[in-house]
Amino acid sequence: MNYLIYAIIGFIIIYFSMTQVSFTRLNILQRFFVNSALKKWETYISKLPKIEYAILDYDILLNMLSFFEKHVIKLILQIHPKAIGFNGPFYSLEKANNLVKIDSFQFIGKGTGRETGVQYCPEHSYKDFCAMAKAIKTEIGKNIYVDSGYRSSGRQAYLFIYYLVKDVNYCLTENAKWIALPGYSEHGSPVNNAIDIVTEDGINGFSENQKGEDFEVTEVYKWLTQNAGKFNFYLSYPKDNNLGVAYEPWHWHWENKL
Repeated sequence: MNYLIYAIIGFIIIYFSMTQVSFTRLNILQRFFVNSALKKWETYISKLPKIEYAILDYDILLNMLSFFEKHVIKLILQIHPKAIGFNGPFYSLEKANNLVKIDSFQFIGKGTGRETGVQYCPEHSYKDFCAMAKAIKTEIGKNIYVDSGYRSSGRQAYLFIYYLVKDVNYCLTENAKWIALPGYSEHGSPVNNAIDIVTEDGINGFSENQKGEDFEVTEVYKWLTQNAGKFNFYLSYPKDNNLGVAYEPWHWHWENKL
């Protein structure tokens, strides 16, 4: 009987220690369960075909977690973005239809050894991207590729938790500067989706040992700032934007403004 009482007390202590989240750093129990959840997700993803990485199913990811893992993950992912500094709009949690599969591209030059991985884009935006890529090649002799296209809400959830653990020391406000919560990412919009653009030699501004300025100084970026609108692509997060997002010169969203 005593063991049962202790177990109940322990359960209550754990539960109430995870009813609120500090935006500057998760507490020790939250960090424990977030880490264990991420390990399960990474194990699951490692066994998937690479063509499924960008279209992970959100419900499948949640349902493989224990009670406490699921509780803390949902507690984090259901935070209102404005509370952690993101002022962008809600886009969608719906799955996109008519996705075009884009084969992985292996880089040369500075990007040797890296590849984009299989990506997806809605048909309308990819058609315009291809037309834009053709124009860039014709006018300045440079190739561009899709480094990140459409992402499902499951993929977005995984990435948000991954970078929260690996890059920002469990700080939600810092994480929100770089990656949106599920539903708030332009990459997840079935209509006005975003594409992260990369040059043929692997310059995207965010990969290993790169900064945004590395993409900003390319001929590709200069051309995009002058011509991308002709193909319905627009820079989402310029310098000093009011959305609470870091400067991302590689990130261009599709939008038909006619």
